[in-house]
This record gives sequence, structure tokens and C-alpha cells, in this order.
Amino acid sequence: MAIKPKILFLIPSLACGGTEKVISTLINHWDGEKFDILLGVNSKEIPFYPITNTAVSITIFGKSRVRYTWIMLLKLIWEERPDYIFSVLDFTRLMILLKPLIPTSCKLIARESNYLFEWLNTPQKMLSQYLYSNIDLLVVQSALMEQHIIQYLPEIAPRTLVIPNPIDTALVRKLAQMPLEYNLPNCPVFITIARLDTIKGHLRILEALTLLDFPFCYFIVGEGQERETIEAYIKQHQLESKVVLTGELKNPFPLLKSAHIYLQGSYSEAFPNVILEALCLGITPIAFAISGGTSEIIHSGENGFLANDVTSFTKSILEVLANPISAQKLLQNLPPFELNTVMSIYEKLFTENNK
Repeated sequence: MAIKPKILFLIPSLACGGTEKVISTLINHWDGEKFDILLGVNSKEIPFYPITNTAVSITIFGKSRVRYTWIMLLKLIWEERPDYIFSVLDFTRLMILLKPLIPTSCKLIARESNYLFEWLNTPQKMLSQYLYSNIDLLVVQSALMEQHIIQYLPEIAPRTLVIPNPIDTALVRKLAQMPLEYNLPNCPVFITIARLDTIKGHLRILEALTLLDFPFCYFIVGEGQERETIEAYIKQHQLESKVVLTGELKNPFPLLKSAHIYLQGSYSEAFPNVILEALCLGITPIAFAISGGTSEIIHSGENGFLANDVTSFTKSILEVLANPISAQKLLQNLPPFELNTVMSIYEKLFTENNK
């Protein structure tokens, strides 16, 4: 009987976030008959995205910072001797530093969810270049992100693999059928689902909406440090009757399904999962043209629009309201991102490299 590949996933928490959602989705659908799956989580908090796969063995480190887990983490690795360590976020940096101390048979795979070098100063870039050269494989979410990484780390090109984020279309559509908690007015409804952070560009969406001269309702789903700034902008521009800040929603899909347009204001996105979810529910997305995977999902004018500035963002809203895009066009580019398709790529990665 063949020995099953053993994979240790490492993630700081399962709080509300894009990376957390992707990793929990992957783990919950991993085949325990084919793989031994371990999960290391630092946070002791109740997960926003629970792990329901009973084949998964979970270790909670419970430290105040990921870097303080290093002794417990090394002990776990030497006890379990996984074939692969799949790390994300802060655990990636820690595992790179610990790599000389782990079994040589253990391959380190890192998933990068940000434009790694976009916001770093020169010393930080040099340090990252040195560290990332020690990864056995780097998984990125889009071809544009791969190009960005290779620009700074050309030697890692043979060890970089593009795997898009998965969308569980069946689950999204099922959750979207749950009762709607909000009463919707008889006017165009817009929605954004993103943490309240400067990089998510909520203010430039609001700026675009101030250019509309008709009633609308705009739901902002998420929570974060920019709430007060956003609330101040809403008050300053007298948008209180048109904009609703819902906070985090465990199930935003009934509201998403009820919207006419999904609005994305981000300045940078490795791979926006929610754009796939909007398309899955037949909701047209409008986003700003930025670096990252957005342009690999939205083909402007076909299944949504990419805007270069606030004015063209507003014009795109008017275009969609005047000439809605058919559901057939919105769904035509989803197959490469379907959960089963993406899962098969990961399974192939871990089985072929384990031979």
C-alpha cells in the first residue's frame, strides 16, 4: 500500500480574510483517503472559517505572535516529519528562517498572497530576496503576480507555480438562498465586501458614487481600522441615507445576490475571491484597473468593467445599469476557478512531487 503524502498547513488564524477563506476551503475539501493533513494555527480564537474535515489533525499554538511558536513548531515538524510544509502569511517568513533546522526531506512550499515587493523599501527588498531564494516552491494566484515576483527574484522562476484561488460555486449559491436580513429600497443596489482598510479603496468608490444624480443604496460589508474615516467621508458628502456599513457578515451572499453591481476599489489585489463569488451569483463586477489578478478574472466590457479613474468608474456603473450583462457572459470564465479544478491542481502537485 502506497504511503500517503503528509502535508502540514500553517496559518496564523482562521479569522475573516481572503487567505483564511482560501486555506479553510482547501483543507475542508482535502481527501483524507489520499493524504495525511495536518493544520497548525496560532490563534486560539473561535475561527470565522471553521474546519469541518474530520480527517484533519489540528494543532493550536496559542502564542501572542507567530514568531513565538518556533519551538513548538519545530517539535511538531520533527515528530510528524511531513513531506510538505505549506505556509502562508507570517508563518512563511518564520519557516524560511527555520528551514535549516527541519528535516532535509521536508519541502517548504509558500503561498504568497500579496504583491511582495510593491510596498517594501530597498533593505526590505534585499532581505526578502535572500529569504525567498530558500523556498522549494512558491505558489502565487495569478500570472501577473508571478511576473512581479520573478522581476525581483529571477532565480525563483523555475520554482514558482500559478494556482488560482478556488470558488465553491455550489456552496456560494446555497448560502445565497438564505433569508436576506436587510430591506432593499426600490433603486439600484451596489455592494462591496472587503475589510475597511486604505488599500481596499473604499473612499474612491464613494467619490465615484457622489457623481451619480439618482437614488441608490450602497452596502459596505466588512470591518477595519478605516471605519471612522469612511464614516466621516459619508457624513461630509451627505451620503448617510444611501450608504450602509454592515460590519462583518458571516454570510454576505444573500445580500450580494440581491445587488445590481459589485464594486471593487482596491489599489492592489493578488486575487479577489469576491469577484468570482459575484460572477457566480450573476452580479456584474466593476473594479479599478490595478496590478494583480483582477484583470485575469474581469475581461472589461465582457463580464464586467475595469476603470482607470474615478470618472470612468462612474461611467461604468451607468453603462451596466443601462445595458446589463447577461448571466451567460458573467459565468463563461468561471470554470478554471471551480473548486474541483483547483483542488486537482493541488493534488497533482503533492502526489507527483512525492514520487
